[in-house]
Order: sequence, then C-alpha cells, then structure tokens
Amino acid sequence: MRLPRVAFTLAAAGSLAACSADPSGSPVTHLPPPLAYVRYYNAVGDTLPLDFRPIDAIEFSWPFLATPFRAQGLGGFQGYAIGSRHIRVFPNSTDLATTTSVLADTTVALTAGVYYTFIHVGYARTGAAPKQKLWIVTDTFPAVASGSVAFRVVNAGPDLGAVDVYVTTAATDPLPVTPTFANVTFQSRSPYAQRPTGAFVMRVYAAGDQTTPLIGATTMAAGTAADPFFNAIGGSGQSGTVATAMLYSKATAGSTAAIASGTSANITPKLYYWIDKQPPATAP
Repeated sequence: MRLPRVAFTLAAAGSLAACSADPSGSPVTHLPPPLAYVRYYNAVGDTLPLDFRPIDAIEFSWPFLATPFRAQGLGGFQGYAIGSRHIRVFPNSTDLATTTSVLADTTVALTAGVYYTFIHVGYARTGAAPKQKLWIVTDTFPAVASGSVAFRVVNAGPDLGAVDVYVTTAATDPLPVTPTFANVTFQSRSPYAQRPTGAFVMRVYAAGDQTTPLIGATTMAAGTAADPFFNAIGGSGQSGTVATAMLYSKATAGSTAAIASGTSANITPKLYYWIDKQPPATAP
C-alpha cells in the first residue's frame, strides 16, 4: 500500500477524531462539511514573521503562525469553512503590544471546492511604498500531459518591476529570443506552461532587457519518485507536478526580516518554487 508521507500517529489521531458513539453504542462517523482550501505566503520583507488568523470561527479555520519572509504558512493548503470569513494578520512577537497590532484585516467569501492563495505583499514600515496588503487569488490547476510538469510565475516583488522569465534546460544555455513568460508585472501571475519532466532552470531579467539578470539561474528540485510505500513528491522530474515560481524582492536592510548569511540569506532578490499540486497518487 502506498501512503502519504505523514506521521502514522496523525492518521491514527484523525481516525479517532472522526468517530464517536451514539447512546446505543453504535459508531457514528462525522464527515467534514463542504470546504474551501486556503494557503498563505509572506512576501513582506521589512518586518517580523507574520500570523495569519481567521477570527470568526475555530473549526476548519487553520491559522498560519510565525510565517517568515519568503515562506509558506505551515501546512500549505488547508480546508476552510466556507462563506464570509474574517481574516486578520498580526506580527509574531512575544511583546503583547506588537503581536496584537493588526497589519491586515479583511473579509473574504470562500466557496466550497475553490483553492485560494493569500500572498502578503508590500512593506509594513511607515512611509514605505507600496503599503503591505493581502493579495488574494483563486487557483485553477491545469490538466498536465503525461510525462510533463506544469509551472507558472508569480511576481510578489514590489521593487522588481516587470520581468521576463526564460526557462532553459541548463544555466549555460543561450537565452531564447522570446521569454517563456513575458512582462510579468508586480502582483500578477503568468499562465501555466508545461514541459517534459527533467531538469530546468529559470532566469529572470528586467522586461525587454537580456543584459543583466535580476535573479540568476534557479533550478527546480527534481522531487522524489514513488516507491512501494510512498507516493511521489512534486518536482521537475515527477510527472503531473503543478508548481509556482514566486519572485521575491530583497529584505529591507536593518529590518528584522533581513538575513545576511547562510542558506536563508535574503538581501538579494530570489525565486522560490512552491508545489501547487502533487503528482497523482499511485494505486497500491
């Protein structure tokens, strides 16, 4: 049997939570209601990690806590109760005055079966522009051709301007005459493109200019193939993968978000790959 890569203890806990007994002693299964699906990204590069919280309900209202700059809220897409939902975002801090200040406050109507991506963009510091805000988009994932992967570009970098993105097999390949994704402006998304599985890189330039890259060649991880026990993990080598390449600005120097060294260094612009949809599960 192939299983998702999650802890068996979580599966057992979920099974217990889903069942109870009526007065006659017969088991009762509680099915979840119709749900929307929500995920959260922090692209605000001048402040503390952020807490994304629904404040109108507890059930099916997963919070994304302590999400640092250039990170996805823990857990990715989560099932959310549908209807009008009240969302607030706070700085994550041990100081009460800081952590109770509200950065974003919005109400959004969530529809059953729809996937929503909340991207927190802009700047939090007074006077910095553009001012931070929640950019909310709905996601429709493409059908992926057999033996291929699908991917797109999202520009979450307020100081990057419009960009052209070239996709090549290797970083040393000549640039094509025409970019794969042309003139992707701040707070916009390209359509999905597809290519056969295998290694590839993205190279990001200012729109209309092939001279100096804004972001050097960034390779998408290959992912992990299925084995007798586990399903595949998405990547450039795994058929059926759907991914987003998100463009981030640099962190603001001197802010709590700025990291100058190590693998998490963020004082230059960067591209991150995020999995939108894993490859299809393999039958046991």
